[in-house]
Amino acid sequence: MEEKQWKGMGLAIMGALFWGLSGTSVQFLENAKHINVEWLLEARLLIAGILTIVLAYVQEGKRVFSIFKEPKDIGKLLIFGILGIAMVQYAYFRAIAISGVGVATVLQYVAPTMIIIYLFLRYFKKPSIPELFCILLAMVGTICIVMQEGLDMSSFNEEALFWGLVSAASICIYTLQPIELLKTYGTTSVVGFAMFICGILSVAMFQQVESEAIWDGMTWLGLFAIIILGTVVSFNAYMEGVKLIGAVQGSILSSLEPISAALFGWVLLGNEFTLIGIFGMICIIATVFIIAWDRQRQIKREVLKKLNKEEIV
Repeated sequence: MEEKQWKGMGLAIMGALFWGLSGTSVQFLENAKHINVEWLLEARLLIAGILTIVLAYVQEGKRVFSIFKEPKDIGKLLIFGILGIAMVQYAYFRAIAISGVGVATVLQYVAPTMIIIYLFLRYFKKPSIPELFCILLAMVGTICIVMQEGLDMSSFNEEALFWGLVSAASICIYTLQPIELLKTYGTTSVVGFAMFICGILSVAMFQQVESEAIWDGMTWLGLFAIIILGTVVSFNAYMEGVKLIGAVQGSILSSLEPISAALFGWVLLGNEFTLIGIFGMICIIATVFIIAWDRQRQIKREVLKKLNKEEIV
């Protein structure tokens, strides 16, 4: 497989793993340190956005602001920030509040299916059989991992379905919509400004200035995991990975997040692990190997087509 493909898969996986760590850290800070989740969302987006913009400036200099010279691209950036990054977190939190994290997580991972449907309707791009199989495996694996902590359907209703599907649609938006922006302006600057815009919006919406947290070393460590690893590193890694391997396979690899959250919860918080959870992990991990095999198969086929054309010429 080409080095670019391996790099893309590695970055997408890194993003998913750090998202899982972030989720576990949020659970810890909320339960053990009584932190205000709205304040946490504001701080997470604002600080991560500023740090990412600074990183982009160090890498690219004044070119980092070139996106604001094109009104059309400013509009695309706003769509990515508001309907992508901001909406996915808000809708996911709303779904959790209504029906619990289990149902919300399962609904969120309808996103790869939505992406395939969109690409087919818009570009008539048919998914490969391995991609379809990976989506099925990822969904089964996610349900199994969630079920080990109790998948309570008693609180499931139309409102939970609505917000869960909105969060899935938002994943589709931030996976598909900014690809051209990323290629033109670079991943770091686009993600940084989008996060910063989201942070300003969250402050305007929630207006939470008090964290209400118990501040100690573990609180700061949890914030580091959420803001630096779970936001700055994870979003930039995932978006760069999607740019290299494509939206469908990137979104499938993002389903490693529940595995990461379950493992970190087991190691750090003492959460239980069951056989059904382990089976779910195996299903999701299998998708990584299937995607790698499928990418290699596609590359070989493209090389053969190119060689055949050269022979004909």
